[in-house]
Amino acid sequence: MPPASMPRPTPCGFRTRVLALVLGSALALLCGLTLTGCGSGTAATDGRLSVVAAAYPFAYLAEAIGGDRVTVDLLTRPGAEPHDLELTAAQVIRIAKADLVVTLSGFQPAIDQGIAAAPPRHTLDLSTATGITLAAHDETGHTADGHEAPAGLAHDPHFWLDPELMRRAGNAVAAELSRIDPEHAGAYTADRDRLDAALVTLRDDYRSQVRGCASTTLVTSHAAYGHLAAFTGLDPYALALSPDAEPSAGEVARIAQVVRDRDVRTIYTEPLASPKVADVIATETGVRTAVLDPIEGLTDTSAGHDYLALMRADLATLVTGQDCRP
Repeated sequence: MPPASMPRPTPCGFRTRVLALVLGSALALLCGLTLTGCGSGTAATDGRLSVVAAAYPFAYLAEAIGGDRVTVDLLTRPGAEPHDLELTAAQVIRIAKADLVVTLSGFQPAIDQGIAAAPPRHTLDLSTATGITLAAHDETGHTADGHEAPAGLAHDPHFWLDPELMRRAGNAVAAELSRIDPEHAGAYTADRDRLDAALVTLRDDYRSQVRGCASTTLVTSHAAYGHLAAFTGLDPYALALSPDAEPSAGEVARIAQVVRDRDVRTIYTEPLASPKVADVIATETGVRTAVLDPIEGLTDTSAGHDYLALMRADLATLVTGQDCRP
């Protein structure tokens, strides 16, 4: 799935060579620092498990369930697209020395390659728990009317926008932490249960509030909201436009027709993407714009301080944007 910000492409061969150099440098340094051999991990010196998370939702699960028994290192910096992550040598070393790396295979190719080159003690791939199957060749297509067709839900990595799938991922994290650190299994289970209860409440609130909506079409800047739409009963429609280019008259006319035919009230943009195109279309069609967060990262300007708060901010945005009357 293409990232929302659509960065200028980099030649594949060049990126591969850069990654090879980074991995080579990291492994050489790791061999020099490690007495027990290349790639050997070392537990946190304070007795806590060292957990490396590839993206923010995975870090949230590790922190919520691991508590003060773990240290969590997030590889994707705040405000950056997780799809675009390129590892530094220091990050490769952190992967190799981790007790556990939590990731989603295929979501961030650099992470997959870093794990293969410098294996940590344990790796938890959330694909199994969530049923998400990604591949390097998976791409979002376009429908006959030109809009961006969402990938099948099994190929949409943004599972965390469905609280039920987040519950499954949480169960997997708790089970893995308990397996690695059986002494604290009871504590991991208790924290998992608290998170699980919060996610059930979140799911029920979405389903009770996103009801009786005047508009049931969810128009977004790109196809990242399939799971959110599926569990709320909305119909996702993603625009097939560059976030920085001026839309043509034909593109505006096409989207205007969709707005009229489907009684669209709001076009949603994302925190990390330019709202320029959505603003142009909103002006031409007389609809609103609003920010809907795909929760791929957390910054100082985010609408909430953690995953649950961001999901509740998105819920309020949807209720207003779709003119829902629970």
